[in-house]
Amino acid sequence: MIEAVNGKKISDYTEYENEDEIILRLGSQFRVKSDVFKQSNGSYLVRLIELGENNNQPLAAPMNQIQFRQATLQK
Repeated sequence: MIEAVNGKKISDYTEYENEDEIILRLGSQFRVKSDVFKQSNGSYLVRLIELGENNNQPLAAPMNQIQFRQATLQK
């Protein structure tokens, strides 16, 4: 799980809409927020939080507080 401010939801534009995909800015920096959690399927869950550019302080609000809107492209 990644807590980020600068991510953009792209799952509406990908083949796998149910995967909640987010694209992050190039050069984004993160800090590990909690211990690694091993899941029953053998994968690992790591919680990350986005850092600010200047002071390495967390930038992100919890993901459940971030609202995304679908953009409409005009031709």
